[in-house]
Amino acid sequence: MHSLFPYAVLALSWLASVFFFISGLYTKQIIEKTLDTALRLQAVGVETTLMSFLKNLDLDLLKKKKNVFSDLLLNPEWEGVAYIAIYNDEGKILLHSNPELIGRKIEVNLSLAHSLPRSFYQDSPLGDRLYIYETSFNLKDEKAILRIGLHIIPVEEALFFAKRHIYLDFFLSLFFFFGGGFSFFLIKKFYALRKKVEDLERWQFISKTLAHEMKNPLASIKGFAQLSLRRVDDEKTKKAQSLILKEALRLERLLENLSSYTHQKPLKLSFFDLRDLLTEVIETFKLLYPSADLVLNLRGEEFIVYSDRDKLKQVVINLLENALQAGIESGILRVDVDLVAEDKSYIISIKDYGKGIPEGELMRIWEPFYTTKAKGMGLGLTIVKKLCEELNCKIEISTKEGTGTTVCLKISR
Repeated sequence: MHSLFPYAVLALSWLASVFFFISGLYTKQIIEKTLDTALRLQAVGVETTLMSFLKNLDLDLLKKKKNVFSDLLLNPEWEGVAYIAIYNDEGKILLHSNPELIGRKIEVNLSLAHSLPRSFYQDSPLGDRLYIYETSFNLKDEKAILRIGLHIIPVEEALFFAKRHIYLDFFLSLFFFFGGGFSFFLIKKFYALRKKVEDLERWQFISKTLAHEMKNPLASIKGFAQLSLRRVDDEKTKKAQSLILKEALRLERLLENLSSYTHQKPLKLSFFDLRDLLTEVIETFKLLYPSADLVLNLRGEEFIVYSDRDKLKQVVINLLENALQAGIESGILRVDVDLVAEDKSYIISIKDYGKGIPEGELMRIWEPFYTTKAKGMGLGLTIVKKLCEELNCKIEISTKEGTGTTVCLKISR
């Protein structure tokens, strides 16, 4: 049920988006139709007034009164009229509210063959848009066309609030469309986070139980194996005891990794020498991997750092363990550890000579429980990243298939 909820939210949001979009289009059509109807009614009203004025006059008399239309437009009641013109079917202007245009050809020759009355929109020379209404009539014995040009702006201003409704609809459409996608993303993130918390709580319980049940037996096994190694001279027995010790230490590290992943411990900051820490870890691994070639290279004089020694040690142990496992897989059991002192930081580089990390796996190496190894839980690098964030260390991995992997830790002084 929960898995369907984000999709339900997305579907409803997009449905609302479509609704408001269609509403906006419908409102736009209504406004355009209302605008056209209002302008047409205005034009018909002007036509009616003019026809009653023109029906008893002949063309010759009108031509003598060239300013008759321009005088009409001076009346405030005719404010919305841009111009009035009369022209014949040849396109010659017989009368115009601008007397200077009388006798010229109309810009578009619309003959009486067209169905009249008719209306259309046209841009004026001044740049504004006009509504043009044309109708035919008889001026005494001569047929003519009456053209009325109306300003659109006054009618558009009257429809201003209705046009705002269109903008609101389109805005709401975009809001629900993108808001639905964003909500879907957030809800999916929330469920992923909740699942992660649930997994963490489950692993906290498991790790606490495992640590309680296995800590004492492991300590006994490890202590007995270390004691036996010092007292037994037989090589075969020593080899068996070394294997027991190695596996006991591996189990101990697994428990520590699981505990580190599920239980964040407070930082215990202190001053310590990085060189001593690395030497200690390397010597331990030389006991566990006698055939390994572990080299520590130092560049600098002083390596004192203020950090949490135990957590940094765990980072180095996990990285060295990964490097040695990579060497075992490739058959080159060698790891170079470099410690470099810079002006404001220390750089620890751990380089192995394994097969490298494929590009497809490189993006997933930090994920918990992701591993390509036969042994291990896939928590090593996850814990390394988590501890580095706690210690404010920067970690970078460079790898190339067939040549190995280098991990660099940058620790602030």
